[in-house]
Amino acid sequence: MTLTGVKKLFVDTNVLIFATNSASPWHLPASNVLQEARRLGVELVISPQIIREYLVAATRPGSSTVLPLAAVLTNVRIFQTDFHLVEDNALVSAKLIDLVSRVTVGGKQIHDANVVAPMQIHNISHLLTHNVADFTRFAHLITVLPLLVGP
Repeated sequence: MTLTGVKKLFVDTNVLIFATNSASPWHLPASNVLQEARRLGVELVISPQIIREYLVAATRPGSSTVLPLAAVLTNVRIFQTDFHLVEDNALVSAKLIDLVSRVTVGGKQIHDANVVAPMQIHNISHLLTHNVADFTRFAHLITVLPLLVGP
């Protein structure tokens, strides 16, 4: 994956989960791409939804992503200082409703639309995610950068 020309990069929850969990098989790729983005001066961006999703995923009992609560809270504090946290406001809500009315989504896919909505409102065109397939329906609106690039 290349970050050439990327000024702002919206970071999906799964990348943060992998980057903060050394037991994850994707820990090194996630950590490395975030470090590379910082080195290149790319602004790393998240929304309040990403923080909420991180809290859920990182504390889910029985999950392979579970971390001690103290570590999760420390990580969230780091995200709040090291990443640009965009506002989740009425414009984002209106954009979410607009996206849901124009793009075929339902159920859990609404979460994906709610990742794209703040990107649209805050003029962020690039999304870093491990779940590329979840965002193909939004390819006309954003550029999806996969955490891992296949052979």
